[in-house]
Amino acid sequence: MSYTYWIDGKFQEKENVSLSPLTHTFHYGLGVFEGVRSYKSVSGNVNIFRLKEHTDRLFESAKIVGIDIDYSYEELFEAQKEVIKRSNLGDAYIRPLIYIGSERLGLDIEGIDRHAMVTCWEWPSYFGAEALEAGIDVMVSSFTRQFPNSLMTKSKICGGYVNGIMAHDHAKKNGFQEAILLDTNGFVAEGSGQNIFIVKDKKLMTPELTCCLNGITRRTVIEIAKDNGIEVLERSFTRDELYTADELFFCGTAVEITPIRSVDRINIGSGKRGEVTNLIQSTYLKTVRGEESKYQDWLAEV
Repeated sequence: MSYTYWIDGKFQEKENVSLSPLTHTFHYGLGVFEGVRSYKSVSGNVNIFRLKEHTDRLFESAKIVGIDIDYSYEELFEAQKEVIKRSNLGDAYIRPLIYIGSERLGLDIEGIDRHAMVTCWEWPSYFGAEALEAGIDVMVSSFTRQFPNSLMTKSKICGGYVNGIMAHDHAKKNGFQEAILLDTNGFVAEGSGQNIFIVKDKKLMTPELTCCLNGITRRTVIEIAKDNGIEVLERSFTRDELYTADELFFCGTAVEITPIRSVDRINIGSGKRGEVTNLIQSTYLKTVRGEESKYQDWLAEV
């Protein structure tokens, strides 16, 4: 399949894209990105889910790390739709990326050249379709989620995902599908790249935004839960509360709503997708495909 990308204001076929091996972001990790999904609706049209919120956060992330974006909000917004259209994709993943510097290394970035790209590809469910029902097995990682004083935690910084990658890889090598990271105080933070929710006594709990990302899917889950009369608490909770939860799930653009059936080989609840998780997951998946009239304003038609 041939994909069309948007690179610094121009559309290019994937095969024709080249970048300098001295691109600064490759070497030092200073860049920001978003993960966005498009879905083919039941009526046949293609929509991007919460494109405005993702584009807002892209600009906020760039501001946080001090990189100016040389393109307007509207240009980045439309480029994300256009790469899907030109690549003739339905269910796909979109990756806007703001990066810096070719032909210049060193830590000084004053006056460095800035770039923007939007790529896309066909990407089905992150853990496989069966995981959406059966759930996944995870472990609590020895890697710690960065604290706000160590790295800006409210932005999606390229280099900020290194510890998540290492935690995920360590979990896979130990026979698990994913990792859960704690913060520096020992409280649950998030997955390697996902927010996490606990269901206990019909209430929904998620870590407060001390050091975890303010996920767009996280916000979506909270709104869906409240609309269905489910109480939502944002508070710190501990590793042992994972073990005694009635239900657990990850959420994120890539993983959507993925149940967790065990943590550290301890079954969670009945060891399969629970009632509350099922309600939120089914509502979410209907919403992204345009089947929920209540949330139509979350969809941007391609």
